[in-house]
Amino acid sequence: MEREDMLLYIKKKLTPKRYVHSIGVEYTAANMAFIHGEDVQRARIAGLLHDCAKCIPVDEKLKKAEKFGLPVSESERANPDLLHGKLGAYYAEMKCGVKDEGILSAITYHTTGKPGMDLLEKIIFVADYIEPNRKMIRDLPEIRREAFLDLDKCIRHILHNTLEYLNEKDTVIDSLTQETYDFYLKEAADDQH
Repeated sequence: MEREDMLLYIKKKLTPKRYVHSIGVEYTAANMAFIHGEDVQRARIAGLLHDCAKCIPVDEKLKKAEKFGLPVSESERANPDLLHGKLGAYYAEMKCGVKDEGILSAITYHTTGKPGMDLLEKIIFVADYIEPNRKMIRDLPEIRREAFLDLDKCIRHILHNTLEYLNEKDTVIDSLTQETYDFYLKEAADDQH
């Protein structure tokens, strides 16, 4: 599927604000790919499609995930909105013809991250957080700088702030987010030795 067709597809599936966000993630992911040496086209496709399942009503997300045979964790059952990454990867493949496993994985884990992410997964995880249309959140200017200078430091910063924010809101935290943070903290500590 060509980019124009992907744009038409997501325009039908997303709110106008989420559509603008997706274009912003595509743009940011492309820029990060240039800097970090990832394939720009792969980054653009993953960025554009990362939220294609975001606007499915929450109660339908769980039903669709079960219907499509996608694995559902306890935290996803408690907060089905967390399923939009897995559903997004499913739709990217089935509706947009994306066969690249790396792109599909980057879409799947763009919200939680995962231990040992590859470069494309890191780029989409970060681009989703820092794209230009994001409302100003704590440390965002600093996190945006880190995204182009030290990707792993940037990921630790995002995960730290995300976990702090979710704990303050007393909301369901996907265990994968905590595992990812612990993994990158340990990796940083190991690099110190």
